[in-house]
Amino acid sequence: MVLEGSEWFALQVRARTEHQVATILQAKGYEEFLPIYHVKKKSTSRAVPLFPGYVFCRVSPHACGLIVTTPGVIRFVEFGGRPAAIDPEEIRSIQLIINSGAPTYVLMGLHLGDRVRIQEGPLRGAIGVLTSIRAKQRLIVSVTMMMRTVAAEVNPEWVAVLAPLSPRKPLSPPSRMDSLPRTA
Repeated sequence: MVLEGSEWFALQVRARTEHQVATILQAKGYEEFLPIYHVKKKSTSRAVPLFPGYVFCRVSPHACGLIVTTPGVIRFVEFGGRPAAIDPEEIRSIQLIINSGAPTYVLMGLHLGDRVRIQEGPLRGAIGVLTSIRAKQRLIVSVTMMMRTVAAEVNPEWVAVLAPLSPRKPLSPPSRMDSLPRTA
């Protein structure tokens, strides 16, 4: 049920109860959204939440107390002590991605330029820089030595961030001396 003035909120839920909570919310008449993607392991495929531990629900901000009593719900995600509404365009964008059927995967906390350590697989222990994110969940990690770069393609699950990409420093304003007129 979509109420006038209702907004999207993120609900933190107990581990591995996302599907159950979404089903209960739907049965109670609430508009819920549990974005999932499919993980293939060997010959099987299973549905995994895109945001583990969270279910999204569209509700009036004044009805929050009714949602929290749902089994499995821990709390509303808050900011400044108040439930934090989510931009409906963000929800719509995630819905479009999920419903498109396009291959979807999650790169948790990985960004181009991050210094990473490979923790699994044949390259375990190698340290490098994440230089590319390829199709089918493949990462390119570059290791530089003796003025040469060696790149390897690895699974994202094998990689842990050591140091995130440093934020760029803004250009410093000109000093007062630079702005004074010069005389010959």
